[in-house]
Amino acid sequence: MNTHKKANPQWHRKFDTIIMSLLFITAGTMLLGHNLGAIPLHVFRIVMSWQMLLIVLGLSALVKRNLTIGFILLTIGVFFFIPAMTGAGKDWFRTYWPVIFIIIGIVLLCKRRNFRRHNDWYRNDRTFVDENASDNGFVHINVSFGETKHIVLEPVFRGAKIDCSFASVSLDLRKTSLEAPQTSIDIDCSFGGILLFIPSCWNIVMEIDTTLSGCEDKRHILSDVDYEHKLIIKGDLTFSGIEIKS
Repeated sequence: MNTHKKANPQWHRKFDTIIMSLLFITAGTMLLGHNLGAIPLHVFRIVMSWQMLLIVLGLSALVKRNLTIGFILLTIGVFFFIPAMTGAGKDWFRTYWPVIFIIIGIVLLCKRRNFRRHNDWYRNDRTFVDENASDNGFVHINVSFGETKHIVLEPVFRGAKIDCSFASVSLDLRKTSLEAPQTSIDIDCSFGGILLFIPSCWNIVMEIDTTLSGCEDKRHILSDVDYEHKLIIKGDLTFSGIEIKS
């Protein structure tokens, strides 16, 4: 069976730590230099702007291969950064603000086409078959700007791949079971929310790389946890959240 490779979560966490450290160091240096009069006011306003923060976050997401959210953040940051660099006035905003929607639409369309290519490639070994549907216990969910709910009714759950952008996903696994020693849910979520219903007796291992996001397991854990089978939840979250309930 073919496998879908993900970046190393430990490398992502180290990268996030480096970026956060550099942001604090840069902010502190700029504030100190501004207070001492060593940094010109126009340079201070550019570096310490919210537009620059979006650009940095966008570049960070691109480095981690989270292309959709990376291009979106970078586009918004650069768009609002142009007047500050060129001196264009309010008329520039009034005229060209629809460009943001055009670029976001193009990015989402490219992601959609990329998903279809991967779907066709996996179709031969029956791993990925159809959006929002399961095939022999494997679930593939791809949703943007919407909401989807899925209940796995197959007797054995064999894994899932969830792609979510500006959307919400609900996946219910309470009517199925684990057979393999390790089963994975691979998640790539940007500006979205994912709700997972998982039996309290399942053993869950979280390997999620987060950027301004969070994961929370709200299940009532029982004493008879099945340690012979492991459910690994892995992937990338950007401005998103995962909530696990039983």
